[in-house]
Amino acid sequence: MMQAPDFSQLCFRPFREDDTLLASLGKVCIAENGTGLVLRLECGANAVNPGGFVHGGATAALFDVALYETARAAFEAEAVTSALDVKFLAAGGPQLPLHVVTQNLKAGRTMATCIGSAFQNGKMIACATGQFVRGAADMRGASISNAP
Repeated sequence: MMQAPDFSQLCFRPFREDDTLLASLGKVCIAENGTGLVLRLECGANAVNPGGFVHGGATAALFDVALYETARAAFEAEAVTSALDVKFLAAGGPQLPLHVVTQNLKAGRTMATCIGSAFQNGKMIACATGQFVRGAADMRGASISNAP
């Protein structure tokens, strides 16, 4: 299993406050790592499942937003998720921060493919691949019909 990068060397700053879903899961911060982005989640009560682990939906939401931000940066434009595939490798504990590291694999004119890995306590606990479609500049609130 892949070892986690050294997150202590990164300069994390608060993530944008307009994402109410992520904000409901806990404190989210963002940093750049040279090849992509890193989102860090300090889990709140809403990110924990009844078994006491980080909820898979919370992890998937963090991946979706982190990969979206990576695609948006690659496009230099808005993007919409067209596919998200998450593989869970180990249970996450809510007492430690969850870091999602992303990278853009390929961005064309209309489609971007990004990958991410989630780390906790020095170990990878999940990985994801996301595909994103370039969106129109005025797409907020509009229906999207150009997804493949």
